[in-house]
Amino acid sequence: MLKEGILKSIEEGKLLQGSVHAIRKELNKNPKTIIVLDDDPTGTQTVYNVPVITEWTDEVLEKEILSSSVFFILTNSRSLQIQNANVLAALIGSRLNKLSKKHKKELVLISRGDSTLRGHYPNEVNALAEGLQIPKAKHVLAPAFFEGGRYTYKNIHYVKEGQEFIPAAKTPFAKDNTFGYLSSNLIDWILEKTSAIVDPKNIGSLSIKELREDSEESLQSILKKPSISHIIANATSYADLEKLALIGLQSKETIIYRTAASFVNAITGITPKNCLTKKEILGEDSKGGSLLVIGSYVPKTTLQLNYLKENTKAIFLELDVTNVLNTAVFKKEIEKLISRVNSNLEKGEDVVLFTSRTIIKGVSQVKSLEIVNLVSNGLIRIVKELSCTPKYIIAKGGITSSDVATKALRVKRAFVMGQALKGVPVWQLGKESKFPKMPYIIFPGNVGDEKALYELLKILK
Repeated sequence: MLKEGILKSIEEGKLLQGSVHAIRKELNKNPKTIIVLDDDPTGTQTVYNVPVITEWTDEVLEKEILSSSVFFILTNSRSLQIQNANVLAALIGSRLNKLSKKHKKELVLISRGDSTLRGHYPNEVNALAEGLQIPKAKHVLAPAFFEGGRYTYKNIHYVKEGQEFIPAAKTPFAKDNTFGYLSSNLIDWILEKTSAIVDPKNIGSLSIKELREDSEESLQSILKKPSISHIIANATSYADLEKLALIGLQSKETIIYRTAASFVNAITGITPKNCLTKKEILGEDSKGGSLLVIGSYVPKTTLQLNYLKENTKAIFLELDVTNVLNTAVFKKEIEKLISRVNSNLEKGEDVVLFTSRTIIKGVSQVKSLEIVNLVSNGLIRIVKELSCTPKYIIAKGGITSSDVATKALRVKRAFVMGQALKGVPVWQLGKESKFPKMPYIIFPGNVGDEKALYELLKILK
């Protein structure tokens, strides 16, 4: 019955008109600058013709606020320890607050988090609110991400795998060494993540029935309740998220959104479009070798890697992470891989650089995250030393794709061209980067079936 209920809700949602025109009209009438703080680069997986910045000096932020109505700030905060994530969110919030007042700009802030509920919450949103000087801002949670099969139904967040809808807490993502959790019901998840500091009576929710049938005035009354500090948005279609976005834009309440990627489309009025073609991604000249960097270690990525090994003639090079805590051995292995990657690329071959699939756990969440970053630093070093320009680079995994972009390729500003596959964004790198204008494809660790990586390489071949 549950599966049938969700499927029925999805199908009925597709038939709804939605609120895109009303949202665009509202933004024209009351202009706002929509800023998405992205905790890894995968948040751009539904948008196009939107800039991404990887720096947040006053000068950079001011320039973007004055020139863009919508933009992303890549913070990569998911790779940071909790204290550093808090400091960063507060710093960016403080700078945005000053610029908002200076230029009389009304801002809409979205803290884009993982659609499988991993990441720094609630501390990151609380720190952002403190920096913005709105410590009592209401949190609106909308983790639905339809392109990746993530739906929130009757307050429970589901991950669609094949034909089944699995409660998020029963997926491998919930067992993350750093950001694991036990609850699929978002009310319980908030209590879990806040150590029950939040009173359940202060958590509201907007049901799918309310979002589809109630008037905007009625929904506004829920947002206005003084006792409500957190609001859960149920959603199985874009029409649901668009109604949420519309009442949020019209509201006088102080709100910070914690959402997945689909909500960004809803509140900006950016409608989904077809995936990019090979020609649109690579242009006319698509010769030479390519590089695929796989750092993600979730089971879905491993399945995709294994399928790729069995069905392509690419060169597969493994970085053995079991040596990550032995600095001398790890460094020597990296030097070997630098030589081999460059040699293969110079021959025009496609190279898959991947980390071994053994998960090295630390004695605590802090130590586990330190190990993740040590492995990522190894991959960064290899990409930094590339001696020829690949026709494209694919990075698999959130922390991997951010570190490769900012630390190895020196990206300061990029342009989101669109998606190569559903949920797989393509950036055109800026002129300051190591490879200007090269297509950089960000493949989230939690997206696609086992054939997805193979299908992408096949499209680009």
